[in-house]
Amino acid sequence: MNFEFAEQINSDLEKLDFEKAINSAETELHTITKTPFHEIIGKTFTNPLEDLVDWIDQFHSEISTKIEIKAMYFEMNEFDINTDIWYIDGIAYKEDGGLDLDDMEWLSDCKRDVMTTKEYILTGFENFQTLFESIEEQEENDEWTDDMQDARDWCEQIIISRFMEVMKKAHEMAKERKLVWGNIPIYFTEHAYNFIVKSEA
Repeated sequence: MNFEFAEQINSDLEKLDFEKAINSAETELHTITKTPFHEIIGKTFTNPLEDLVDWIDQFHSEISTKIEIKAMYFEMNEFDINTDIWYIDGIAYKEDGGLDLDDMEWLSDCKRDVMTTKEYILTGFENFQTLFESIEEQEENDEWTDDMQDARDWCEQIIISRFMEVMKKAHEMAKERKLVWGNIPIYFTEHAYNFIVKSEA
């Protein structure tokens, strides 16, 4: 994770202004000598939004039989080092601990029985899964350049932003469909990333 790059768009992500964050990242990417990572520009996940909403709704329905859910948290797997499959996992909570980036320990206070048992597989970025997987080999063959590293890092920021964008859209659709979880806060980020955003739909 290039935290210097992340800091340039995190304030927009925090405001859930994904369009501005992505535009900024794509603009920075345009300033770098073209690489295969530049193909990320204009790309989005291809999963039907309704499928994601249905997956979350089924999870909410299952866990609601065990606890009264006050918040949910979703994360994309650490995709830059886990390139085979990109997916989403979720956790439900009986209390909403709120958004405080200096103290989000409450998210780790959970048990297996309130977690998703089936991952939601993300589609549309398979070419980039292959690209991330090839980095180590390129480094070993001295084919890796500073421009490629910067392009890779901006690509990573765009992928995270696209994940956050689709989670927000799913939350908005849930509210439109008058699903119960459309009215509770959801939190989301990439696994092992300490920057988390919150949607209240």
